[in-house]
Amino acid sequence: MDRIYAWDDREERVVYRISGHIFDDGREDSDVSPVWIPANEADLPDEINVEDLQKVTVKK
Repeated sequence: MDRIYAWDDREERVVYRISGHIFDDGREDSDVSPVWIPANEADLPDEINVEDLQKVTVKK
């Protein structure tokens, strides 16, 4: 499964999601209800920079 990276403008950090993934607690990541997971800038693929990421606001 491919990771989709974004910039969490609330916490000012890199996050990712795995579209279609179902988590152990039953949540499903979808375009309607994305599940954003914290990541490190070092996790980004070489061809992607923080400046290139879509901005999202991750709810707590």
